[in-house]
Amino acid sequence: MRVAILGAGGVACGMAAFLHEAGHEPVLWSPTGKGTAGLLNDDLVSTGAVETRFRAAVASSAAEALAEADVAIIALPANGHKAVIDAALPHICSGQTVIVSAQLSMGALYLAKGLEVRNVDATVVAFATTVLMGRKTGPASVTVGGVRERLEAAVLPASAAQEGLATCRSLFGDRFRLAANLLAIALSNLNPPIHMASALCNLTRIEKGEYWANYDGITPAVARLIEALDRERLAVAQHFGVSVRTVEEHYRLTFGFPEGQGVAEMAAAVHERRKGPPGPTSLDTRFVTEDVPFGIVAVLALAEAAGLDLPLHRAGVDLLGALYGREFRAENDLLPLADIRDPLVFAQG
Repeated sequence: MRVAILGAGGVACGMAAFLHEAGHEPVLWSPTGKGTAGLLNDDLVSTGAVETRFRAAVASSAAEALAEADVAIIALPANGHKAVIDAALPHICSGQTVIVSAQLSMGALYLAKGLEVRNVDATVVAFATTVLMGRKTGPASVTVGGVRERLEAAVLPASAAQEGLATCRSLFGDRFRLAANLLAIALSNLNPPIHMASALCNLTRIEKGEYWANYDGITPAVARLIEALDRERLAVAQHFGVSVRTVEEHYRLTFGFPEGQGVAEMAAAVHERRKGPPGPTSLDTRFVTEDVPFGIVAVLALAEAAGLDLPLHRAGVDLLGALYGREFRAENDLLPLADIRDPLVFAQG
């Protein structure tokens, strides 16, 4: 299949490498052009969990990327989703499948509503997290840290659920499980609480640009904060009657650990195995600038709609807002509260 990848960061380039090895035809588009500049004259080199070297196709516009594409994948930080969806919407055609990887703040709902306005009969798939972990190591190189063994996805419209699931499996293999609805996906992404806890507890390292290993920074104390944040998230999921995995299950399925280990123990084992990746070395890190306004704030909005209080989530947003001198709640451009009550959020797949 021809696959338009809207984005050109580590995850996008890692997916391009994976799809190329699987026999598909990926084409990358960078909204600014910077992410693909190094690929115009050089092969994309992927190392780690996906080892390959190939000349990646590069599009100069969203229209060019989407032309004749069977599937499009939105693969960039959530603070860029609205702009990219707005750029792509005029060029998405009926019959195409568009994957939001990964959905934060009901981005798939925003996309589906835009397609409805245009009367375009396309399938929208929302991933709970990224299918793989990728980090760009140069203008034309990426390291794939791992490919997830299992991943939840929701499909709009619900009537296209099995077809959308089959498309995902054709692209990335039999690793997907159909989630109940978009709400389950909205409460399934574990990156925001994990990253917020790591950022809060390692902030001076980040601000000073010191080297530190990401999983080594998840000490037993940090792990306890992650587990406490997870209990708040699970309470929201229970209120809405959706099933989501725990943070312990997330680590087990991502890294292949047996049952019975806690977050601190698994993080230490990942660090021993990989000796990396490095933690952020700048305050301009997606651990905060993406995951707080588009992840934590979205969970808080769901909790507020349910009449629940999440003191740790709320405190994390307030503390990082004070540390950064920013109002992170105001930075979310995808999540009007009315969207949470939209029937499509609860549509059963």
